[in-house]
Amino acid sequence: MPTERIDFADLPDDVQGSVLARTGPLLSAETVPSGFNSAVSARLTTEQGELYVKGLPVDHPRVWTQQREAVVGTYVSGISPRVRWHLQAGGWDLVAFDALDGGHADYTPGSDDLPLVAATLERLSGLRAPGGVELKEAGHRLREHAPAAALAHFTGDVLCHTDPNPANVLVGQGHAWLVDWAWATRGAPWLDAGYWVVWLIAEGGHTPQSAERWASRIPAFRETPEVGLNAFAAANESVWREIAEESPNPWTHSVHTAAKSWAAHRSAAFIQAGRGR
Repeated sequence: MPTERIDFADLPDDVQGSVLARTGPLLSAETVPSGFNSAVSARLTTEQGELYVKGLPVDHPRVWTQQREAVVGTYVSGISPRVRWHLQAGGWDLVAFDALDGGHADYTPGSDDLPLVAATLERLSGLRAPGGVELKEAGHRLREHAPAAALAHFTGDVLCHTDPNPANVLVGQGHAWLVDWAWATRGAPWLDAGYWVVWLIAEGGHTPQSAERWASRIPAFRETPEVGLNAFAAANESVWREIAEESPNPWTHSVHTAAKSWAAHRSAAFIQAGRGR
């Protein structure tokens, strides 16, 4: 369920004061309408430049996602906007990032954004997961959606975003930037390209074949054994079937339909390959 949004100006005075101690005087504070999970989502203009600030009450059940994002953000320079600061004051947890000029990625076929997203995912596929940072494990996350023997295909030591839907990809300055690292995971280098396939189908209207062609621009995906891709596609169908059953709405249904179409494509390709032997 979306979190109720408030304006920066409606934060308690001591919270605003703590922010001003970091930023100096504000020239403007504009609430950003996109996103569902932040109570505060604001673009602050200061004398030194612009920041994007997101926040949640410290007792919010999802505040851990924001705290993880603040930590992971220090390791993904050039892939995600730079984390400027993270503070807690007056019962609020706030994180500030460099503000970007741009919009959410367009995943439709022929979009100029697609090569930029592919380049960012390729760069991320070579980034080792930092030690000493609490991260989810890909095999553990998918343990209820894939056979135990398949989980080894998902494991690895790369930092994975795992949610490259267009709302989490900003395009600007000739670059695609990944935001919202709440579900940062340690896993195989090809996983984000695999997750991208589902979103290309769901949000871009690609066929599974077209989506896989784009994902194959990431070498790690291109080099993944077919059995691993088959298992991952089936696992994603299971994940989104469960989500759509627990939270039935047009959006979850459409993403499940996309995941199901990819899994069916993978299954058909596997059967066809077997007949060709």
